[in-house]
Amino acid sequence: MTHPRCVGWGEIGLDYHYDNSPRDVQQRVFERQLRAAVKLGKPLTIHTREAEEDTERILKQEVPVEHKIHVHCFTDTPEFAQRLLAHFPNLYIGITGVISYATNLHTSALLRHMAAPNVEAEAEAAGPDGPRSRNRDRPRILLETDAPFMVPSNIYASLPALKGRLPLCHTAMIPWVAEFAAGVVGGGWGPADVMLRANENARAVYGI
Repeated sequence: MTHPRCVGWGEIGLDYHYDNSPRDVQQRVFERQLRAAVKLGKPLTIHTREAEEDTERILKQEVPVEHKIHVHCFTDTPEFAQRLLAHFPNLYIGITGVISYATNLHTSALLRHMAAPNVEAEAEAAGPDGPRSRNRDRPRILLETDAPFMVPSNIYASLPALKGRLPLCHTAMIPWVAEFAAGVVGGGWGPADVMLRANENARAVYGI
């Protein structure tokens, strides 16, 4: 993990949807991994599902405010994300193909909120440490896959000859995530705008 080509630590976190491990064990391991990553100064890639209260508590307990954080494949409530964004000025929200699914309304609602004028500024000003100087011209999002899962549902409109469903997701599908996200944001944003901002954000988090 100390190698310079290791640009981040994760994904790590809590999953209370599947509960494959006891929750107290998940929490102890999560805390231990966070401490190790923070000690090395590695950006964090966080998995959190249906574990809002414990994820927020542990992150605020173990991670310095200025640490770089990527919340991977966000599907929880917008209010949860807004609290994290307000507390951690270098935290970014990962957007995957799940944003295009009819069963997921949270991610689109959060993106609309983040892209609204001055919303992030107001959230940060309300944070525990007062106002912080941030770029206000782009939401703190990253575009990603959850490969091999989360094929963007809007991709099928581009593949009229395809019969059936695609078997897996991969990084070449990110433009369709950007396309759907641009439609959610509106206001003249196009897929290229979303991808540009996400690329800038990825460099800010991971230095690549």
